[in-house]
Amino acid sequence: MSEFEKTVPSELRALMKENRAPHAVAIESPDKTALERCARLIAQWAVCSGESRPCGDCRACKKLMSGNHPDVYYAKLEGKRNAVKISEVRAICADAVYKPNDGDCKVYIIPEADKMEAAPQNALLKLIEEPPQPMMFIFLCENAAGLLQTIRSRCTVFKLDTDERNDGHIKELADNIARALCRGREAELMYACAALDDRQQALDVLKSLSETIRDAAFCGVTGRSSADSAVNGLAVRVKRRGLVSMQKSIAEALEYTERNVSLALVSAALSENLWNDKYL
Repeated sequence: MSEFEKTVPSELRALMKENRAPHAVAIESPDKTALERCARLIAQWAVCSGESRPCGDCRACKKLMSGNHPDVYYAKLEGKRNAVKISEVRAICADAVYKPNDGDCKVYIIPEADKMEAAPQNALLKLIEEPPQPMMFIFLCENAAGLLQTIRSRCTVFKLDTDERNDGHIKELADNIARALCRGREAELMYACAALDDRQQALDVLKSLSETIRDAAFCGVTGRSSADSAVNGLAVRVKRRGLVSMQKSIAEALEYTERNVSLALVSAALSENLWNDKYL
């Protein structure tokens, strides 16, 4: 299953497949990382020039994935509310009159949309009602009920089913760390740990990794194998005392993450500690 299929709500994917996606959508989830990932994939679909969208291979897709697509506008957050202000909405309205630079559609992504005050929402209303050319609006919300009724009635609201999707994504991130340890590639381990850029996600990944290491220690002691390749790899390549030390390193990382220590520092320390633990 592709990232697009795992991340974008199935109802919206069905409309996209028939080229009937609404020009204004509100995506609802408490998981900000999931929302941003979903918005990127929707935008990629909107600007993709391949036959099977989003193809990931065309020039437009590559530009978007590198963060340099000129027709995808990610609204800036400002102020104490960390929300889109009316000055930013005016900039969007001014930009919307110009034709797309690199395709047939413009995309405007509005993060923290349910935190916007009434004035900037009202300022967007006319643009949503009468877009001057093909464009798509993606409102990212923890709760779409926070949008004004006038905005909400002009959007199609989709809820992310984050539980099932996140379980697979969390396990994948944890397995990336385990695989890097098994391969003995320090740079790969650093990159895998650095991917923990969201605090709740980091907590979940660390707990998943701890379970993998616990199972690896069990397999090492009993001589049994596991259906999980990450567990088997660690059981074969890391000695028991190394696995025990890894559990201590993960417990320390969990403690620091819960105490709101910088995730960059936590991931750097975790990478170094796990690398040293592997050779005990």
